[in-house]
Amino acid sequence: MSASQPGRDSARKEQEERSLDLVQRTIISALVGVVFGTFAAVLAAYLAIRGDQDLPPFSVTGLWVMSGVLGLVTAAAILLINRKRPYSPWVLLGLLPMVITAPWILR
Repeated sequence: MSASQPGRDSARKEQEERSLDLVQRTIISALVGVVFGTFAAVLAAYLAIRGDQDLPPFSVTGLWVMSGVLGLVTAAAILLINRKRPYSPWVLLGLLPMVITAPWILR
């Protein structure tokens, strides 16, 4: 086995950046982020605004935790689509809707 040459690695990286694969991954990542991220954010916002009026407290807490899990799964899916490790610190961005609505849910 021969060692990789720095010039060859940079040329391959430039080719990948210009490829259609990168565009496809970007578009799919955006779609996954918008669809599932919006679902997690809207669920958390609904629970913060109307959850205590429409649902019992244990249901509000359970759905609130589920919105955090959905956010984590969404962030991990985006990382996997972009060929990154799903256990990166970036996954914690998926908890953002849960963290923002925490003061209203936990009062």
